[in-house]
Amino acid sequence: MVEVLDPRTPQASDVPWATLGATVDLGDAGGTLFIGTAAAWRPAAEAARERHAVTISDLDNRHRQDLPTIIAGDLNAGPDAASIRYLTGRQSLDGRSVYYYDAWEIAGAGRGDTWTSANPNAKTGAEHIIGRSNYHRRFDYVLVGSWEVRPKGRAEVLSAECVFNYPAKGRQCKLSIVTQARLPRR
Repeated sequence: MVEVLDPRTPQASDVPWATLGATVDLGDAGGTLFIGTAAAWRPAAEAARERHAVTISDLDNRHRQDLPTIIAGDLNAGPDAASIRYLTGRQSLDGRSVYYYDAWEIAGAGRGDTWTSANPNAKTGAEHIIGRSNYHRRFDYVLVGSWEVRPKGRAEVLSAECVFNYPAKGRQCKLSIVTQARLPRR
């Protein structure tokens, strides 16, 4: 199964990305839904990101598998934003609640900044978009579905780390978060 969502809204019409949901067969362990996504990038587009977060949870509800859903991507919001608080069970939106584990919060070391002026490739963007030359935020996430809605399977987050944070062939890439998890056997 694959479903593609277009996250563009009148408030975020310049979002050039799509959200992709795909079921993944993990053999004897079962199946999981993987959602790869990116949200509205403009700092003042939190309302669009909130709607996007609800849309992602709706996608999960439509295609949920036995094992926890994995949501990964550039959500363009810090951990304190309403969209992220909704996805991590700290706030309701539109009278609804969900809960996904934030892999970095569970097993990451330090702040996990993925958009930082310490990265030469992000520094110009931070200066231009935010208006600050010293900017450090975490906008990229790996979220793991809660056991509450998946009683047949759980995922234990073992580690979370930033990758692509060192120059390769003279270029430094935008940081991303990689997570390792253990899934149960059936």
